[in-house]
Amino acid sequence: MKLKFVSEIESNKLLNNISKTKHKVLILLMLDCGLRVSETINIKMSNFDFRKRLLTVITLKKKGKETRDIPMSDRLYNTLADLLHNKINLNSDSYLFPSKFTKTHITRDAVTKYLYNMKIKLNIENLHPHALRHSFGTSHISNGTPLENIKTMLGHSSYNSTLIYTKIPTEMLKKNIDKVTKKEENIYIKIIRFFGFSKKLNKVINVNFAHNYFNIGRAKEFKLLSENASKGVNTLILGDIGTGKSHLLQSFKTERKTLKLDDMTGIKTSLINILIHIYKNDKEAVKELLYKDITFDKLRVKMQRYSVKNICNEITKTVERKEYILIIDNVDRISPKGVEMLEYLKDTFIIFTSARNVMLNKSSFTWNFDVLELKPFCRTISFDLINKLSYDIDVEDRSLFKNHIYEQSNGNPRVIYEIIDRYRREPIITNEVIKNIRHTGSLKEIDMTFVLFICFGFLYLLRYMAREVDNDSFRFIGGVALVAVLVFRSLLNKTTRKFL
Repeated sequence: MKLKFVSEIESNKLLNNISKTKHKVLILLMLDCGLRVSETINIKMSNFDFRKRLLTVITLKKKGKETRDIPMSDRLYNTLADLLHNKINLNSDSYLFPSKFTKTHITRDAVTKYLYNMKIKLNIENLHPHALRHSFGTSHISNGTPLENIKTMLGHSSYNSTLIYTKIPTEMLKKNIDKVTKKEENIYIKIIRFFGFSKKLNKVINVNFAHNYFNIGRAKEFKLLSENASKGVNTLILGDIGTGKSHLLQSFKTERKTLKLDDMTGIKTSLINILIHIYKNDKEAVKELLYKDITFDKLRVKMQRYSVKNICNEITKTVERKEYILIIDNVDRISPKGVEMLEYLKDTFIIFTSARNVMLNKSSFTWNFDVLELKPFCRTISFDLINKLSYDIDVEDRSLFKNHIYEQSNGNPRVIYEIIDRYRREPIITNEVIKNIRHTGSLKEIDMTFVLFICFGFLYLLRYMAREVDNDSFRFIGGVALVAVLVFRSLLNKTTRKFL
């Protein structure tokens, strides 16, 4: 079993981004005490012994009312002090996390929802309540806490449950190895290295076969998609090529039922596939009622005779309104039939789609769409992405490496990925290699409109100045400028970059 936990860096990032003290206490009870989410929400004031700094927890997973005592960490104790500072009318039966709607405590769903929102906001992949408990067990086993003590603090009935933490995470093992094998540098070496006089570079094998999938810099966009999915709002994602429109749609996770439409060329076939999928997986009773014992192959042939409108009407009658999310990867080259289809279905499905742009004569289907515009990454987020993608690449000058990639990409995520992939093909990456590798895909076009207009305008004025200064050459130059102004539009098109 692969153990999912939150690393020390991720947990510190989480705690540093929590604004409310009660939320921080909630996280620390699971992270520093190893509590289950059900145990956390049931905590009362009577569970605390602040003088001894102990927390007594009722172990819910065991039969009977068995308890365990867990020492409080300093940061939990201090955060609790902040939380209880202005509390009044506290008694032993008071819940630490009372509900605003009932006389008991908050629900586990409220905790799960809060952590999910923080997961999207901070881009922490494994953030959920039980991962915090796993982090408690993992950190203790890697720091030498006896297995018996961990079993007691976690409230396990047998060692079998505790033994899952004996597989210490690789990064923690690396710290242990470095601590044993690396020699402490003396002050002289540190000073030389600080001022950049040391030319020695660590050897590195620049080969990697691992593939990691992650999301950086789109927390707000994922949050908006989640909110629109829950509200039933159609969404159109706009952005230049390489800004991550398809990646955003493919990586979006939701508990709602989802359909994906990848082919916008054969509209009728795509609609038939959607309807057959719905009949097979969710609406078998409806299919039997309408078509009885007709096989799906025969039904597919029968529907080929239907019009797009008729198939859309059948889909509308089969599913409930906003029951499904329909994800369409791209509508850049949407056909009139595709526009017709979306016009019929935009009130039936929650539609998420993307495009670089939508032509005005085909934009009628977007009238009730929320538009989410993707911009290239700023410098800070670009550097985060560069660091994530190139963590295992050793270069002569890391600062030059990151700045060069950012300047070449202008913050375009796809270009950043492609440039780093290009660097991976180099066995040794010196400063010269860094500078020589370039990418032309996202270079900005230079708009010469204003410059040309001023130049032609100035030359045009010479025609009128010729009479004042009695110089025929000025009249000739002004005449040429007059002709240039007349063909200005075609000349302007020539200044636009069309090829790499």
